[in-house]
Amino acid sequence: MAYLTPGVYVEEISSGEKPIAGVGTGTGGFVGIAERGPIGEAVLITSATQYASVFGGYVSGWYMPYAVEQFFKEGGSKCYVVRTVNYNDASINDHTALSSAADVGTGLSITATSPGTWGDSISVSLEAPTDGSLTEGFKLIVWSGTTSLEEFDNLTFDNLVATDASQYVIVTGTAAPTVPTTATTLTGGNDGLTGITQDDFLGSSASGAKNGLYGFDPIDGVNMIAMPDIHFADPVGEGDTLYGISEGLIYCENRKDCFFIGDVPSGTTPAEAKLFKTTVGGFSSSYGALYYPWVYSTFGVSRVLMPPSGAVMGMISRTDASRGVFKAPAGVIDGKLKSINGLELQISHGEQEELNPVGVNVIRFFAGPGNVVWGARTCSSGVDAEWHYINVRRYFMYIEETLDEASQWVVFEPNTPALWGSVKRNFVAFLTNEWRAGALFGNVAEEAFYVKVDAENNPPSVRNLGQLIIEIGIAPVKPAEFVIIRISQKVQTS
Repeated sequence: MAYLTPGVYVEEISSGEKPIAGVGTGTGGFVGIAERGPIGEAVLITSATQYASVFGGYVSGWYMPYAVEQFFKEGGSKCYVVRTVNYNDASINDHTALSSAADVGTGLSITATSPGTWGDSISVSLEAPTDGSLTEGFKLIVWSGTTSLEEFDNLTFDNLVATDASQYVIVTGTAAPTVPTTATTLTGGNDGLTGITQDDFLGSSASGAKNGLYGFDPIDGVNMIAMPDIHFADPVGEGDTLYGISEGLIYCENRKDCFFIGDVPSGTTPAEAKLFKTTVGGFSSSYGALYYPWVYSTFGVSRVLMPPSGAVMGMISRTDASRGVFKAPAGVIDGKLKSINGLELQISHGEQEELNPVGVNVIRFFAGPGNVVWGARTCSSGVDAEWHYINVRRYFMYIEETLDEASQWVVFEPNTPALWGSVKRNFVAFLTNEWRAGALFGNVAEEAFYVKVDAENNPPSVRNLGQLIIEIGIAPVKPAEFVIIRISQKVQTS
């Protein structure tokens, strides 16, 4: 900068340091059946109360509402929920209040906020407005039986937008209603479950549909995914359930930034659970894990047998927050499942010896800690031994996504040794903090990781292609899965 007059000038000079903050890892994602709410789109939910407000209550025969509640009970802080239906059912439309014009006024239409038979329990009535000067005004009251759920006063057709805040109804119209009226019940609800198939849970990305699993496509922050309702078709897992789990693993593997939490079907013996993983399903992916057996949990006065994925996902989220994504989500402390009060089947030590090596994570009961996750294996096959452990795969996902986001500023910068040095300093600083936190193995930082970005891996031939190659190696911490204590008798020598 040229200075033309005497004086003191202050300049800001960039240090070249770009502090790196780790990405989040504990955000869950659920696809399943809900009582009400938006269909085919991912909705952010931060509490069980908010879930009930958006998606309603429990649905007989389906598990997602229970699984989401378990997620939060176990310590999860936020998740995305995708409600699914039979997308081929052309009758999936909002309810319409089938009342006469004399009841609600010519041109007035009232529909439920979302499809489902839940709306058939909703009724509406009109009364004279509090503001008597509104000659064409009215008050709208939304009822559930004899209980008033909502009231919208002093409405006219110019301000029907005021009802946009309603959790239950959508009001449109073009003419003044006749008031007062008796309550009119909404009818014609459709849950969209007739003819539903596994494909409706998996969804589609074709033509911008983005429903089912693909409802998560626009969501960068989802890290774990479960589909507890995929077990509806065949409880023994001989067909559709296998397809659902396989497609869930494929979806996560293609994304490379999320992890699938799967459930071995209910009613399987330990021998059948082993075959489900190795032979019947033949699952082999490090981007997911299987848990067994199903669990009991109490909701209100009902004790429900259900898939463990919701509770497991909450436990993983809790472990990420309290210990870090590098910690194996298992054990008598971190792996304790607080939201369950029983297991479908008690698994013995000998039975787990058959299940653990093939990648079936067992939930067991121990006197003292109670019900705990006693396994931390991915669905990876034996030929892919470096990705056996859940925490190793998820930690690499965390590192890769963090460094990818932290490198965006580098694009279009001059590809010079000055840039290389800046990138290396930033990455070394971040990985040093990871090592100090216990995420990387090594007595000194040099044993835990290395960062190479220099003329050797960025020769002119690479730079001429507009590329910058950054080579990173890390030594992740692996869980002490087998603790061996050697005891020998000391011989008396004198």
